Amino acid sequence: MGKPNVSLPMNLKTLRCCLVLLLAPLLLAGCNPGFFRRAPAPPKVQAVKLPVSVQPAPAAAVPSPVPAPAPAAPPVPPPPAPLVPSPVKTVPKPAVPLQVPPAKNPDTPVIPPEPRKRLAPAKAPDRISKGEIITEDVSWRGEVLVEGDVTVAPQATLYIEPGTVIRFRGSEAHGGIALLVQGRLVAGGSADSPITFSSDFAAVRAGDWQGVMLLASEKNNLLQHCVVEGAETGVEAVFSRLELKETRFTSCRTGAAFHESLVTVTGGQIRNCSVGIVSEDSEADIQGVGFVANVRALRVNRTSLSLEGSSFLRNEQEAVSAESSRVRIRGNIFSINGSGLSLTGCEGGITGNQATKNKGYGVRLVRSRIKVNGNEIASNGGIGLTAEEGRSVVWGNVLTDNGGYDLYNAGSEEITAIGNWWGKKEADIAKRIYG
Repeated sequence: MGKPNVSLPMNLKTLRCCLVLLLAPLLLAGCNPGFFRRAPAPPKVQAVKLPVSVQPAPAAAVPSPVPAPAPAAPPVPPPPAPLVPSPVKTVPKPAVPLQVPPAKNPDTPVIPPEPRKRLAPAKAPDRISKGEIITEDVSWRGEVLVEGDVTVAPQATLYIEPGTVIRFRGSEAHGGIALLVQGRLVAGGSADSPITFSSDFAAVRAGDWQGVMLLASEKNNLLQHCVVEGAETGVEAVFSRLELKETRFTSCRTGAAFHESLVTVTGGQIRNCSVGIVSEDSEADIQGVGFVANVRALRVNRTSLSLEGSSFLRNEQEAVSAESSRVRIRGNIFSINGSGLSLTGCEGGITGNQATKNKGYGVRLVRSRIKVNGNEIASNGGIGLTAEEGRSVVWGNVLTDNGGYDLYNAGSEEITAIGNWWGKKEADIAKRIYG
């Protein structure tokens, strides 16, 4: 056996000495507080109250299945906790057909419009044209049904015999079917057997078909004793020559239109159209035509117009409107229209006309040099004769009983008015003239 370790008591003594050395400073510190203050203590950091923007959001009353998003930056307050609404059951709305507009009153049922009825002829058509180009002379007679555009080539002539009825089958949405004449058209009807151009709907409306167009046809085109109804533009002449005799236009958007053309219109009537006749950059000779119950009867621009012996009755807005034209207007009647005769930038004469009982003015001249002679301008709702610049001359007329002034000078230039009759009361004459 080995010898016992006798150094243990010595180690205990050493440990005690070490403990005494360690505890001595602590005992001395209790008696002397500055014993350990060899270096200044660091300053206390005061508690800073965080701003509201960085404080955590309070817990929501109703827990959300999705956690609230964290704020993007400290200055921006976080959004409040989302409130979860109670689930609502949605009921899908019934589909509405595109062609039927929704009813304003949901309680009122929507009834789609009935399709328009086509005319049921008593017999089969004598001719059906599904769209063709006529390259040689041809005659149409009897009942003709046109289902596609027909073009008369420059070398050909289309003859239409008296009593022929031509119906254009346009679509219900838009017309689109037209008779295009680059050659020559001779539609010679008679008083007893007129020629009819119409649509094949039972009740004809404006715009059911496109119309008859003369394009660069300088030959002698003729429509005599014809009836044109339900067209977008009944007859349109472009760089062409045309003669209309005793032809009646009804229920068209525009009865007749002339562009860069030479046209003669004799007799006949234009009724229930948006515009009766439009003429631009043309020569138009109109005699003995009745313009009745249109919105606007006659509009011309840059046209040489001769208007004689025609009547303008019950046209809604204006009987005649001419701009930048040379006019000769003689022996016409303008009565019970929205307004009578308006000329702007025109030259010529107005002689022997009646402009009476129109709702607005009787005659209106703006920057025009017009000789106004021998007219009756009376009993209009507005001013009888208005003149603005142009140095017109007014003599030998009857100017009386108009709702406004009988003569109104709206410009700075003088008007020469000599030998007119102003009514029986001479004392009131000065009151009826302005300027």
